[in-house]
Amino acid sequence: MYRNIVFYLILLCLFISVVMKSFEVISTIANVICFVFVLLYFKDEMKTYSRKALAILSICFLFLVGICAFIILQGQTLMKRHLFFTGWETIAGILLMIVSLSICTFILGKISNRLKRL
Repeated sequence: MYRNIVFYLILLCLFISVVMKSFEVISTIANVICFVFVLLYFKDEMKTYSRKALAILSICFLFLVGICAFIILQGQTLMKRHLFFTGWETIAGILLMIVSLSICTFILGKISNRLKRL
């Protein structure tokens, strides 16, 4: 029951963030609250890790978020300059985000599985 409520609160925060895009302060607050709800959602799973493993996992998460953001931003600028993507910018942007987030999720999952053994 607890996880269901937190899941719907995450969806609500993401919806508010998208709807209130023109109000940057509200959108930013909704994103931060969404991050807190994600941490609450995985609270039981986080208890299985040691402090050292949580520190390593947090550092890897922050590193992968930076790399993923860099890949998405550079990919979008490349798509705008390249004539091949004319008329397909939206689909190419969505595919770029899906692929980069999937790769980062895969890497973080592998690191998480390795850290469970520690």
